[in-house]
Amino acid sequence: MLLLVEYPESMDEKQLYQQLLGIAAPWEVERVELDVEKEVVSVHVVCARIGVAFACPECKRQCSCYDAREERRWRHLDSCGFSTYLVARLPRVECAEHGVKTVEAPWSTPHSRFTLAFECFALSVLQATKVQSRAAELLRLSPAQVHDLMGRAVERGMGRRDETQEVRNASIDEKSMHRGHSYITVLGDVEGRRVLEISKDRTLESTSALLRAALTPVQREGVRAVAMDFWMAFMQARVEVLPNAETVHDRFHIAQYLNLAVDLTRRSEHRELARKGESLLTKTKYLWLKNPDNLTAKQEATFEALRDSELMTAKVWAFKETFRDFFTLTTVGRGKTFLDKWIKTAVKLGNPHLTKVAEMFDRHREGLLAYLNHRISNGMAESFNSHIQEIKAVAHGFRTFESFRIAILFFSGKLDLYPQKSP
Repeated sequence: MLLLVEYPESMDEKQLYQQLLGIAAPWEVERVELDVEKEVVSVHVVCARIGVAFACPECKRQCSCYDAREERRWRHLDSCGFSTYLVARLPRVECAEHGVKTVEAPWSTPHSRFTLAFECFALSVLQATKVQSRAAELLRLSPAQVHDLMGRAVERGMGRRDETQEVRNASIDEKSMHRGHSYITVLGDVEGRRVLEISKDRTLESTSALLRAALTPVQREGVRAVAMDFWMAFMQARVEVLPNAETVHDRFHIAQYLNLAVDLTRRSEHRELARKGESLLTKTKYLWLKNPDNLTAKQEATFEALRDSELMTAKVWAFKETFRDFFTLTTVGRGKTFLDKWIKTAVKLGNPHLTKVAEMFDRHREGLLAYLNHRISNGMAESFNSHIQEIKAVAHGFRTFESFRIAILFFSGKLDLYPQKSP
């Protein structure tokens, strides 16, 4: 739909930009400069009233004008494809309590080089593209400017979080930052489906500090369960900082350990068969790891013969599948009975990889059984991980932890990122 707006014949470019920018008294547009070669529009704004009082940025008390700062420029929304800048000298006031202070610009947030309208638009572009370099290209900004926008938005959003909001179920998970043993720890709110905070490393000290920094004392008292894997630092940090909560070892991490036992067995058995000139297990890796319900008709026919064989891989796979029944149990008592039987028969099989998993489950019975009380999982954390991996991939990695943290919270923190609406 095409909407035609008629302006009075007497309206000049100053009045036009006065309305477009929403400039209100005591400010007014003094002049508009157009640089066709550089494709830049500069809108110069001045204070129209002599002797006007301004609010102290600290206490908001009306104070007399002291002097004016040097000229500054704020990037605004483009005008017909031309980069548009608002140019002004901000007054300084002399406050009896706080001394000489620079007043806040009504068209921008403190210390920003962008107008409110442009900053809101830029944050929407970032949310839509999810690629900082692409957003920088579309907005005609430098990577440093885009990073600054994101950092300010995350800081603003974190400051606006409701510290009284209850977090009953949390998740703690690790994510690699660089190749090798470089990890971050991600704390999530399971029910809120959001990342709460991130810490560098995955030590007891860093995880404990993460829990204290991300949750208020009242929130920590209210946490009832924390889903996590078997990493000892995570479990110890939970005990230390969240004594009212239970550690829950969820089905996603348990499945990972069982899948690993199956795959290690398959590799070992494949090597033995290959030495005998047999190729029964060649190219079957994903048949053993894939959900049987998701196999194609051809894959199912191939896999049916394998799983019904006397292969050790098939036997270990059967134990993996049997353990899925644990998560359907309705009482802790039934869970104890199931674990006793499953662990005993798994160890009896004599497979070193399955035995290792069974013994680990035996050591962490309490966390396994806690699942039957709380029914939470790290499924949300795994979703976070997928999202974080996507963020990492499109950015081609992050040089610093802080850059990685800002990107994760920007896209997965469910933060109120935007500044107040443009006037």
